[in-house]
Parts: sequence; C-alpha cells; structure tokens
Amino acid sequence: MIENALPVQTDGRLLRGEATRERVLDAAERLFAAEGFDAVSIRRIAAEAGVTLGVVGFHGGPKQNLMRTVLERRVEALSTRRLAALEALRAANSPPALRDLVDAYLTPYLEYASQGDPQWRAYARLIARIANDDRWYPSVGGLYDPVAREYLQAMQQARPDAPQQELATALTLTVASMLSLVASRARIAGLSNRAPGSPMEYRDTLITFCMGGIDAVSST
Repeated sequence: MIENALPVQTDGRLLRGEATRERVLDAAERLFAAEGFDAVSIRRIAAEAGVTLGVVGFHGGPKQNLMRTVLERRVEALSTRRLAALEALRAANSPPALRDLVDAYLTPYLEYASQGDPQWRAYARLIARIANDDRWYPSVGGLYDPVAREYLQAMQQARPDAPQQELATALTLTVASMLSLVASRARIAGLSNRAPGSPMEYRDTLITFCMGGIDAVSST
C-alpha cells in the first residue's frame, strides 16, 4: 500500500499544477483579448486567475512569453485539425481542389469558434487584435506559418501557374476575412436585419468570397 501512495500523490500534484496553469492561461487570454497586451499587467492576470505573481511567472514566464503560450495552445489544436484535413484531401485526390483546401483551412477555426466556449471567443478577439499588429509576427509567426506553408504548397500544386507571392497574399487575406468574421458579426446582422449567426453559419459565404479573390489573383 505504501508503494502505491507516492504515484497517486504525484499524479494529484500534476493534475493540480495543470489546472492552475490552465487557469493562468485562461485569465491572460481573457484580459489580453478584452484590453490588449499593453494594458494588462502580470499583477492583473494573477488577480484574475486567483494566484500569486510567482505562479504566473512559473507557468508563463515574462508577459511576452505568456502571450506566446496563450496562443500556442490554441494553435496546437487548430494545426492538428488542419493537418489531418489536408492529409485526408491528399489521400482522396492529388492535387486537392483549391476550394477544398480553403475549406479545410478555414473550417477548424470556424468550428471551434462556434462551440460557445468563452475562452475560444476570447481567443477570437485576441487573435483579431494582434493580426493587424506587425510587431507580433517575429515572435508568434512561427506558430502559424508551418501549417500555412503546407497549405500554400498544396495551393501552388492546384494552381501551378500562379505566382507564389500572389497565392501567399491571397491566403493571408483569406485568414484576415476569417478572423474578422469570427470576431465580429454584429454589422452583418445589423445590415441584414437578422440576429447574428454562429461562425459556421457563414462558412459557405466566407469560402465563396475568399475563392473569388484567390481565383482572381491565381488566374492572372
């Protein structure tokens, strides 16, 4: 019995530590999303998470590193789904159709954003904030670019005559449209006199819109 006690205690400590880490990251995500990175202090994050300053430092490090960690856990989930979708497309059809590639890249984010999880809503607001701020690219671009490059390569195979710069620009603008749609659908609702729908309800319209731009630049 004594031999079994230590692993149980160790597992308990690990579980509590992981729960605390998630609480810190959740708090940072909410505050960064609501107020912006510059306006939020580590002390505010600690108070929001109900932990000490040292606990925030232990789980997140300096504020810049904490931001990257907040983003990293979401990117990991998105990248897993996007790569699985890309592999499925490659297995079914080589090269995959361009519209299918756009769908496979956009849909995982739309699905997560449509689940009603308040933390994913916070992430949506946060990534919309930093996507338009070039200072973040050197520190967080490496989180997003590897999968984007995989898709860009597949797009190039689907449209071999299209200049790579044009396709890269089109993919970047496609992502910007996706982020804008998820972060705020209030104006769409206002102009159409309807209640805002979930991001997934706009999926077909978003893909068609983005494909129009991609088709235009890749056929020149």
